[in-house]
Amino acid sequence: MNQPELGKKISELRLLKGLTQNELAELCNVSLRTIQRIELAEVTPRSFTIKTIFSVLDYDFYNSNAPIVNGKTSSSVYWIKDLFNLKKNTMKKLSFLSIILLFATVLLTRNESQAQNINGWFKTGSKAKSYEIGLNSSESKTGKKCAYIKSIKRKIKGFGTIMQTCDAKNYLGKQIKMTGYVKTENVENWSGMWLRVDSKYGGKYLSFDNMHDRPIKGDTDWMKCEIILNVPKESSTLNFGILLNGTGEVYFDRISFEILGDITETTVRRKIPEKPANIDFEE
Repeated sequence: MNQPELGKKISELRLLKGLTQNELAELCNVSLRTIQRIELAEVTPRSFTIKTIFSVLDYDFYNSNAPIVNGKTSSSVYWIKDLFNLKKNTMKKLSFLSIILLFATVLLTRNESQAQNINGWFKTGSKAKSYEIGLNSSESKTGKKCAYIKSIKRKIKGFGTIMQTCDAKNYLGKQIKMTGYVKTENVENWSGMWLRVDSKYGGKYLSFDNMHDRPIKGDTDWMKCEIILNVPKESSTLNFGILLNGTGEVYFDRISFEILGDITETTVRRKIPEKPANIDFEE
């Protein structure tokens, strides 16, 4: 099946990125011969392959007239319109099933995840602009929606997080347990739920856990995560969320807090380091 316009476009985008055919093939996890045949218009690739190639080339799969900017994409109408504007002889060789698959992929991807502000939460981190946050209506653990954070760049040296801050007054002098559910896809480095208790004196933190000693990596189904910390009487705020170091996508749902009891002399306390450690999450 020939599709010369598609092959030409991929070749142009690849050269603009300074990639060889072999490098593009490795990034897309396909064979070199596959890339060669697509660019030579010897085959019509599957919709999934097209989407993967365009994603690697930072080209907007939904709007064939513009590249992705800050992870935002335009309406899928332009992609469908461009598809049906192919030359007649090319369209005849596109299978009806391929067109349906392309259309379904566009609709499903656009409807299930929606990049947006999340009420009560905000995005931050050492590389916050390299990530997108939003709500997803198809992956939630329970209920109608869950939050997500995902990378929008191919390589990231740093992290992003969805977080919020609340007053610690209801938990002073208590030991608390934070529970949440996490699901990951293609997490290259690591991810983890985190909780930090800040002091009202000098902006210091009194206790902290980001699951760095039990990181979540790769692809995982929904898993229950727990963090237990003390909230001393001099505490000011609780700060918590989900972080993603490097590339991938993380879903976050069903967060809850439970008071386990009063802080006593026998309560296990996390040792507070004398100075910051592993603040770039590279150790």
